[in-house]
Amino acid sequence: MSTRPLVEPSTASDSTGSPPPPTRAHWAARSLAVLAIAWLVFALAHVALSGRFWLWTLPGMLPPVTFVAIPFLLMLLASLARGRRVRTATASLVALLASFPFSGVNLAALDGAERVATNGPTLRVLSLNTDYWGQVRDGIWAEKRDRGRLLDYLRSLDADVYLLQEHMLRVDNRPQPITDLADARAAFPGYQVVAAGTLLTLSRLPVVGHDVVHSRDEPVLQFPAPYGLRVDVQVGGRTLSTYNVHMPVQLLMEESPFSGNFYREIRERHERRSEEYRALTADVKANRNPLLVAGDFNTSPAMGDNRALLNATTDAAASSGDLYPVSWRVGGQVPKLWRNDWALLGNGARAVEYGFVDSMGNSDHAAQRLTVTLGDGRTGEDG
Repeated sequence: MSTRPLVEPSTASDSTGSPPPPTRAHWAARSLAVLAIAWLVFALAHVALSGRFWLWTLPGMLPPVTFVAIPFLLMLLASLARGRRVRTATASLVALLASFPFSGVNLAALDGAERVATNGPTLRVLSLNTDYWGQVRDGIWAEKRDRGRLLDYLRSLDADVYLLQEHMLRVDNRPQPITDLADARAAFPGYQVVAAGTLLTLSRLPVVGHDVVHSRDEPVLQFPAPYGLRVDVQVGGRTLSTYNVHMPVQLLMEESPFSGNFYREIRERHERRSEEYRALTADVKANRNPLLVAGDFNTSPAMGDNRALLNATTDAAASSGDLYPVSWRVGGQVPKLWRNDWALLGNGARAVEYGFVDSMGNSDHAAQRLTVTLGDGRTGEDG
């Protein structure tokens, strides 16, 4: 009795001897593997180029959570990549580990808000981009603001030191710093007022020194310099250096990406931002006082522009208990997925409490509110 060999349907050839056409499962598995490898290449390129190559500014505009969400999703789908499971999962895992520092995820929050002993003088600090100082304006980010309501809101938060950005108005479609400080002085009696360009620092603690922090004086960009204002205040017989920071944006939203000016602006702004971050980082490293660097960096965790500054300081977010801290954009049609506002500490200064608070319609940024302790003064280590 003759027998015929059994042939699996999935491997049987047609009458011409050719293998069967690829199935949908085959193409799905192959596509997943290709996507995982492609994202791995992208993630490694991002680590190498972000903050260093001007054109890589554009990928850095992605919401930071993208850098953890996509490789994690690919890892979950790896089980569907028949015959390519290991390859897909491995590529996704390596991409996740490589790009995790750019994700904005605050792992310290998994242990809850960090508890810091207040064994030294403390002060309350409020930092906010005031969005053109309450000016009602039209344009791409048209908002309804009221300066009186803004000042009432700021006073209600009762900070010892206010680090305020965008102390300016839009005149003939150009930002102009406000030089008349009468309204700030009237709204905050008992505070010392220090202004430079569009930066405004208010302190009810004694001011013992101040200076601008910049790489050069000439206003090359439309957004007026300086981008850093250092004000030293006396806290319980000790000196705290506060840095009020507002870095220029990376690109002009009004420009078309099909125009040469769009890319020229990106390159010029990248070069200027790099110079300003170097100047700020150098000043911070040379400063032996307890220090706080806060403001609108226009830099999300997905960008590598401020990596040297982050390496020289401690992020206050460790005290927030927030797994994914975000500050922009508040209101409007853009979801709040980016953290552009930062508070960094060093030389013994630490955050007892830190968090973003609702700006109550007074800005397109959330406000940063923190309580800072200077410790007992026996160490010069970063917080």
